[in-house]
This record gives sequence, structure tokens and C-alpha cells, in this order.
Amino acid sequence: SNRSTYISAMAKEYHAVLAINGDYFADQETKKTYEIRMGETRKAKTNKKKDILFIDENGDFHLFIKSNQADMDAFKATGLSVINAFTFGPALVKDGQLLTVDKEYGYNPNGKEPRMAIGQVDKLTYVVALAEGRSSSSNGVTQQALADFMFNELHCTQAYNLDGGNSALMYFNGENYSRKSFEAERSVSDIIYFSTAIDYGLDE
Repeated sequence: SNRSTYISAMAKEYHAVLAINGDYFADQETKKTYEIRMGETRKAKTNKKKDILFIDENGDFHLFIKSNQADMDAFKATGLSVINAFTFGPALVKDGQLLTVDKEYGYNPNGKEPRMAIGQVDKLTYVVALAEGRSSSSNGVTQQALADFMFNELHCTQAYNLDGGNSALMYFNGENYSRKSFEAERSVSDIIYFSTAIDYGLDE
């Protein structure tokens, strides 16, 4: 979606079983991002300070460090289609290797903040991780701590950091799956969600 609304509202509209915030995509010409949504290219401007995530037609993740154009061109030469592309990062795990996060990457990379990450473990097998923060019950985590968790605990072969801070929220089975109340949701412009064709009465 290219309109700002709430994760819970978008999740219900698209019958999501699980939904998390995306990369805070926005239709702003001055924002240099590479964004593809469901096969539609919304933006094709790369930012050499940002890592990019491609999700191909088979549901496989591909990471491009600092928007490396040669690597992106090599991927395109394979003939695989990019169904979704995100610009946020940093990449946390790439091709089965734990990455050392750039200490200058993004907002407060070394500080403990609310974080959101998505990872691929195997073919059509994914995990999402929400680290809450800025509260008495949770301080949040650094980007490197999140990378370590995705690699060592969740055994990701690819993992990617998404928008965090006040955007970080997880919706599961019709309910908020985090301590942050829906009333405290930040308006976001996109979500990543998993849905089902089976009617479990989620809209009831």
C-alpha cells in the first residue's frame, strides 16, 4: 500500500494471519529507494548507503550490500523475477554468514532500540523477530545483537533489518502480538504479511 495507515487496519483488510511493518516505503521523489511491490516497480533509485532485499518469484531472499549494482545486475541476469524489493537494512545474515553491522548504518545502530527483522531459514520457511524497547519492560537491542539472534538462535540463511522504533509492531491472528497497544501504533505506509486461503473466521 502507498497510503499511510495502521498495521492492524492493513492486516485486517488483506486477511493477514501475521503482519509486521515493512521499510516505511513512501511516495516521495526525494527519497532514494529501490522499491518493488508485488511485481510493480514503484521506485528504482538506489542509495549506496543502504542494503537492499530482493524476494524473487520462488520466495527466496537475496541481499545486496550497499546497493551493489554489479551484484544486482548479476541477479537480474539469472532471469528470476523480483516480486518485492525493500530498502532499509542493514543486512544481518547473508548466504549463511553472520554479518558485522556497519557502526554508521542508519539511526542509532549501536543503541538499544525497538527493532524488526525478517529472515529466511529454508525454502519457503521464514521467521520474523520483534525486539521491543523504549519501555520499563524492554530496553531494545542493538543491530548487531539482532543479527546475532537471527543467525545463532533462529538459524537464518538470510536476514534483514526492517523499520524499527515506533514502527515496530507485530499483528498475529487478529491480535497485537506486542506490548505496545494498537492505540500507540505509528502510521506506516506498508506491511509485510502472510495470509491463508483457509477461513479461520479471523474477520469475526
